[in-house]
Order: sequence, then C-alpha cells, then structure tokens
Amino acid sequence: MSINHSATSFLELWNEAVASSEAGEREELIDNGHISARQFMILVTLFAIGDAILYVPSLTATAAQQDAWLSALIGWGEGFLLTYLYVSLSMRYPNKSIFQYSEDILGKWLGKVVAILFITYFFIDASLMLMEIGDFVTTQIMQETPIEIILVLFTVIIVMGVRSGAEAFSRVSELLFPYFLLLFFVLIVFISPQIKIENVKPVLAHGMAPVFGGNFRYMGYLLETVILIVMFPLVKRPASAAKAYILGSLFSNFFLIMITAVAILVLGADITVLLAYPSYTLAQKISIGNFFERIEVLMAVIWFITLFVKITICFYATSRGIANTLGLRDYRQLTFPLGMIMIVVALATMPNRPYFDTFVSEIWMPYSLTYGLFLPILLLSVGALRRKKTVC
Repeated sequence: MSINHSATSFLELWNEAVASSEAGEREELIDNGHISARQFMILVTLFAIGDAILYVPSLTATAAQQDAWLSALIGWGEGFLLTYLYVSLSMRYPNKSIFQYSEDILGKWLGKVVAILFITYFFIDASLMLMEIGDFVTTQIMQETPIEIILVLFTVIIVMGVRSGAEAFSRVSELLFPYFLLLFFVLIVFISPQIKIENVKPVLAHGMAPVFGGNFRYMGYLLETVILIVMFPLVKRPASAAKAYILGSLFSNFFLIMITAVAILVLGADITVLLAYPSYTLAQKISIGNFFERIEVLMAVIWFITLFVKITICFYATSRGIANTLGLRDYRQLTFPLGMIMIVVALATMPNRPYFDTFVSEIWMPYSLTYGLFLPILLLSVGALRRKKTVC
C-alpha cells in the first residue's frame, strides 16, 4: 500500500463522515453534535489503547519482567473501577460537561480553577502524544525527515478533525475500527508460531511486588481515560453512554493484555525491556515462508489509528474546555492557535529520548493520579455532600 493511496483512502473516509454529520454540526455551540453509544464505545476503546499499545509491554516488563502480563491483567480490574468512578460522576450531571459541573459543585471560581487544571492536563497529554508520533516516525520509518515536518502534518489532521466536530470524527473512528481489528488480529495470528511458553516462566519468581510495580506504570494509561468524560454528554442516552464507557474500557484492556503477553512470549522479558517499541519489533519478526515478512507497517497503521483518535479527543476536550471557561460559543476559533502552541509544547517536552522515558515512567503516573483519581473523587464526594444538604 503506497503512502499516497493511504492518504487518499483516509480523505475519502473523512469526507464521507463529514458529509453524513453535516446537519448535526450547523449550530455553533460549545456542545454541538451527538454521537451514538456504539460510537462512544469505539472512541473509548481506541482512546484507551492509544499510545499504550507501543509502550505498555516494555514499561510493565521493566518492573515485572516475565510477569508483565499479570501487571496488565490486574489493570483490567482497575480499569473497570476507574471507569465506574467516571460513569458515576457523569451520570449525576448527564447533560453537562465536566467544565460546567465543576462550577456547580465547587462554586464559580474554584470550579474554574479545577476546569483549568483539567484543560492543562488534556493539552499536555495531546502534546506528549504528538511528540511520540514525531519520534516514532523519524526513528523507525522516515529517518531523514525533520521531526518538525511530521508534527505539522499530524497537527493539521488533528485540527481538521476537531474543527469538523465530535460527530464527524466519531464517524471516522467508527469507519476505521474494523481496520484496526483486522490488522491487530492478523498481527497476533502471524506472530503466534514464534510464541515460546518458557518465556513466561517461572511465574511469580520474585513474588507480587514486581507485578504491582509494573501495574503502577500501567495505571498511568488507565487514568488518562478520565478525558473521555468530556465526550459523555454527547451521547443521547446517559444509560447507554455509561454502558459504552465500561465496555470500551474492558475491550481496550483486553487488547493491551494480549499485546503485552505476546511481546513477552515471543521476545522474552529481557529483550522487551530494552526495546523502545516492542510491539513494533513483533511485527518486524513476522515471517511466513520466504515471501511474507517484515510487515511492521501493520503495527504502524494500528498505532496511527489509535493515536489519531486519542490526540483528537484530547485536543477537542482542550478546545471545548477553554471555550467553556471563557464563555465562547464556538470552540473552533481556538483550534488553529492551539495547534501551533501544541507543536511548540511537543518539541519542548522531549529534548531527548532518555528524558522522555524518565518523564513517562517516573513523573507521568503521579501526575495522572491527580486528574484521573483524586479530582474525580473530590468532585463526586463534594457533589454528594451538597445534594445531601439540599435534601435535608
């Protein structure tokens, strides 16, 4: 498949989605457009997989070694609990965004402070992932291309998606999802002959402590799903949105557990730890006969699909949050300046690869805990107390 053909196919999908959602995007309101529960479930699934599909195997294996798959398996339950927390909060204010009900719960000024904190988190997350794309493309695929060019090209796509509205990029995600499933399972099936069960033995050789250490890093990605709270009010029926949120979380963790287990089974823990992109290396190892091999483009396409969805949602949440905080009716006017700032922030966040790896493994998890756990619990608790006082 040529790059030109891929770009043409993507643009055709995009134009189809935009055309089908045109009627729902006429109004220039902050909360315009609606998405179905199915689309929301797909968004949750692809968002949660996001950049984790490339990084989770090595991050968890660094601490848990051959038990990294257990770290991810524990994360399945944690992902469910976190999603239940986000659903509980969203169901109390089904027709409002987190930026709006933060003010309802904490008051106007403190609520705005919390909203700004969330906006900052969303924007930093988008910038980090943009830099991840730039680093991946310039080190693995197009080594001679300046990273600035890659960042600008992807930012243009993201800005185009956000300006088209939630309904449009949700439809694009829905159209891309079958391709993701096909490519993922093709990868798993073709690499399975190289699986070596002895690579996961002995199980729990050093007890549960390393497993929890790997799980701590895994949780950093689970906590990012708090960003999907912004999309919750766009689903017409709150009960359906809640179910979609939970199912999407469960599905995404299944894929991450699978890719982590396969990476350990095929590459071994010692090699997985040393690789920047172990799942990409998996695709490079595929060899069927002497004619079907080195199809790492499959993993690249999978990652581009999930990263497109994740960055678009983060950027959309940032734009909507700023528009809501400033009282603007249309978030689209913010997308171009925010896009330029995102490129600058992306370049500033990773002066070199070791710095980025240290940031992700040691700093990002505690940072995400604030926004993915502590602030939602604070909002839910204070909101419950205020309701109780109102009833009394």
